[in-house]
Amino acid sequence: MRWGDWIWGAAAGGILGAVGLALRGLGVGWPLEGLFAQITYWLGVPATFNLIHKLFGFGDLAKNLAFIGTALLWLFIHPFLMAGLRRWFWAGLTMAFLFYGAFGGWLLGLSSEGWWAAAIYGLLLGTLAWAVRSKARRPAPPTNSARRESLKTLAVLSLGWGVWLSLRAQAQQAVRIIWSKIAGLSPEQTAQKDLYYVSKNVEFLDPRLQGPAYRLEIGGLVDKSLSLNLEEIKALPAVERVSVLTCISNEVGGPLIGNPKWRGVPLQTLLERAGVKSEARFLVWEAADRYIESIPIAEVPPEALLAYAIENPATGKLEDLESKHGYPTRLLLPGRYGMKQPKWLTKITLSANEVPGYWAQRGWSRDAIIRTMSRIDTPTDRAQLKAGEETWIAGVAYAGGRALEHVEVSTDGGKTWQRATLKPPQSKYAWQLWALRWKPAAGNYNLWVRAVEVGGKLQDPTPRDPLPDGATGYHRISVRVV
Repeated sequence: MRWGDWIWGAAAGGILGAVGLALRGLGVGWPLEGLFAQITYWLGVPATFNLIHKLFGFGDLAKNLAFIGTALLWLFIHPFLMAGLRRWFWAGLTMAFLFYGAFGGWLLGLSSEGWWAAAIYGLLLGTLAWAVRSKARRPAPPTNSARRESLKTLAVLSLGWGVWLSLRAQAQQAVRIIWSKIAGLSPEQTAQKDLYYVSKNVEFLDPRLQGPAYRLEIGGLVDKSLSLNLEEIKALPAVERVSVLTCISNEVGGPLIGNPKWRGVPLQTLLERAGVKSEARFLVWEAADRYIESIPIAEVPPEALLAYAIENPATGKLEDLESKHGYPTRLLLPGRYGMKQPKWLTKITLSANEVPGYWAQRGWSRDAIIRTMSRIDTPTDRAQLKAGEETWIAGVAYAGGRALEHVEVSTDGGKTWQRATLKPPQSKYAWQLWALRWKPAAGNYNLWVRAVEVGGKLQDPTPRDPLPDGATGYHRISVRVV
């Protein structure tokens, strides 16, 4: 490869990456995004995923590093594409066409986006390569011109990088502006007063525990049994996490879901203090209302909490759990439905045997793993909109801790799909806001939404009732435009 291939290839990669960000808003597949999706899918293999997050934690650092690595790989690939186009133009163009088409949509099962990406990016790169080839065939310029050409090349690189940063900043700014203007969209963080309430009890029969008298017992197959009051629990090292809580009985598009910011003691901290014996296989929870649940120790996520407070997003201050939400403490087990997360927790037992939970004994799921969901918050079902007036279709989506790649909206009853803007989550187990700008003509419309996990896995479209494993299917509403 020639030095010029590296220079022009990197410049082409930077320019096409920037152009792609703008084209993405028009529904054209962005190959850089597709490349990132594939890399994060491969990194999501459990052994690799655990190693990465063991090194970098569970925040945004690993994801940001993965994107930076993807961008560098994108720039690294383009010199080879340019070299191929220089030496064997049509073979190189075919290679570029396949590369852009695959990562622009084909690998994700998006045929139309892949074809558009292949055609547009292949044409742009081919045109640039043809211009470079034609330039190279001209008589050599005077010696002093070589320095000027190098400066021009650096200028092109700088311009491409500047355009990339500018468009990226504009896109991020646009996203920040969008969410604040969408009426009817759920807030990113749920206040305790707005959190749904579900109980096996009639509400007036719910436990009314008193803080000073409350004790949490930890025993069974442990080295040291613990008995902690509320003040002792609050004195332990605490963390705050934004995490979805949703009920297994929530129907598609239903309200039994929230995204509070919790404060509590990591469950792992309590288990370490008690000392788990080698023969222990299950954690068994017991609550003050005789509610019982269990889970294999090996399946407990590191983010599990003994929660005792929720942040008020309006003030930023912490509030003790309200009685109906589990005061003094409740279990927070991210990635599982609420049936696995008892309120009014009084006892944790380490056991060699599984104990079927209250609802599992009644035919509900034993695992209660959250299914991927998406919901349209606005417009509402049967809403009447004005023709030619710009509006938003927007809502929330969540995949139980599995990363979402994008959210798609259909305005014609599932015949065609458009990609919505998806806001990054506040944490691994937080829901994500999504929105699609829409300017409809007069008529009746059936709006559908679906979420797509990293790797192209679609949300389950089959309509199912919540019993026994949680509801599935796409949320659908009808609107009239006059």
